[in-house]
Amino acid sequence: MEDEIKPEQPAVDSKRKVLLEIKDILTGLAFPFILMLVISATIIVYASYADDMAVSLIALIGGEIMIAASLIIFGRANGSAAYNKTLLNAQKRELGSTDERVVCHTGEYEIWKGALIGFILCVPFILFQIIELCVHNVVTSFCLQYMCGWAYFPFSYLGTDYQALGFVMIILPVGAHTLGYHLGKLKRLKAKEYEETNAKNKRRRK
Repeated sequence: MEDEIKPEQPAVDSKRKVLLEIKDILTGLAFPFILMLVISATIIVYASYADDMAVSLIALIGGEIMIAASLIIFGRANGSAAYNKTLLNAQKRELGSTDERVVCHTGEYEIWKGALIGFILCVPFILFQIIELCVHNVVTSFCLQYMCGWAYFPFSYLGTDYQALGFVMIILPVGAHTLGYHLGKLKRLKAKEYEETNAKNKRRRK
């Protein structure tokens, strides 16, 4: 029996592939970024106004925990969706699909994407902090406190000489989202194994 001839897949344009990937990654940034802004401008910023140090620390630590937990949840959703797309696109490529996103592997699971999304969330803080360290001004100070409080306030109690230590806080969103992204893949793998087991059991019963 002759092998089935599959349609040839179009050549991948590297620039187009990068553009499609960037668009896909940006779709996973909106909600976590907004959430980080809201928590920084409410719960965490309250830490700087509380008269009681205990209350201040509770607000700060509580806010950081909420951000970490939320990013794990969003990362898990992104990772699960990405791995599901990996499985579906692999099947489509086997069938000879010429869809641009399928051919370019757009949106498919790669652990570095989980870390990249977490890092992009930190870009506003990185820019504001660099400017603030070079030229202290009211605008960047305001943005750091009300938009990037999750990274600004933990070391603000030590004084302005320690502001550069705020870059250490980048570990929080990058690590939390990457962890959630990987957990999302594991969740989808378990679901896939469960589906395959059920399918085998049904075939045996027939």
